[in-house]
Amino acid sequence: MNLQNRVEINFELTGSDLERLVVVGSDLNYLMSLPEDRLPTHTEVRLGASVLRRLFIDNEFKRLWRKIGASLIAQPTVLATNIDAALDAWPPHWVLYAWGGGAKSSSAHHKGFILGAIPEDEHEKYPSVDDLLSANPMPKQGELVRMTVDDWLKSTSAAIKTNEIGQVGISRASIIKYIANRKGGVHFDPHQNISTRSKKHSRRDIESTLLDHGLLRVGHLSGPEFEIASVIHAVASSDWAPEIIRAAESAAPEDFDGDPNELKFWTGLMEEDGTGWATSRFSPGDEGSNQASD
Repeated sequence: MNLQNRVEINFELTGSDLERLVVVGSDLNYLMSLPEDRLPTHTEVRLGASVLRRLFIDNEFKRLWRKIGASLIAQPTVLATNIDAALDAWPPHWVLYAWGGGAKSSSAHHKGFILGAIPEDEHEKYPSVDDLLSANPMPKQGELVRMTVDDWLKSTSAAIKTNEIGQVGISRASIIKYIANRKGGVHFDPHQNISTRSKKHSRRDIESTLLDHGLLRVGHLSGPEFEIASVIHAVASSDWAPEIIRAAESAAPEDFDGDPNELKFWTGLMEEDGTGWATSRFSPGDEGSNQASD
């Protein structure tokens, strides 16, 4: 965190608001615990998508941000790949598909990927490829941009060309819902290949059908899966995630750092530590020799 821009917020939460802090803090702690020295597994992507849905689609993060009074001071931001400016530089009918990406890894990765095809009757106007590119500078990658969480969720995660309705831009929020609601994060829906020609199908159906094609693979991950990995990376790299985790750990340390060799049970009587919880300690050892003591 940039300490020069750090703002201290004092707050006190009780009841369900305190529980929300613990849930959000635990969720962020899980996302930050995922390693960056390798690509996540399919299961980690699915679990990550379910966590992201709870945080940003079901708005648990925004509710907590408001409850602690942070919304009165600043909006949370992330540093993420933006491909909208790059796509604007391309003639729309040249773009076959594009992906935002941005996750760091020692393995294969990308920070914006655009694949295009120039119609023959248009590239024949130029004497050479260099002349064509000089007249039509077309970036093939995105750029890192700091944006508010709201703008980031609305920003383009994928853009895919269709013959029927032209280019379809798919937001990061939609990618989260696709993996969480369709690909096993929370639900698994194997139904595929909804025709984009039917006006009866919703925008979500069209986006899901296009994402089902994958179109890009980064290591063992499909294009949509790598987008989830990139969303997780943006959250884990934010200034606010570790601060919320720290606040949650401070408010409920037993939910984060409980002694694994302790068994606590509620008696309602005044115990030695001044609470109504009695404690038994287990001595690490072989299964047959673990002993509990008051």
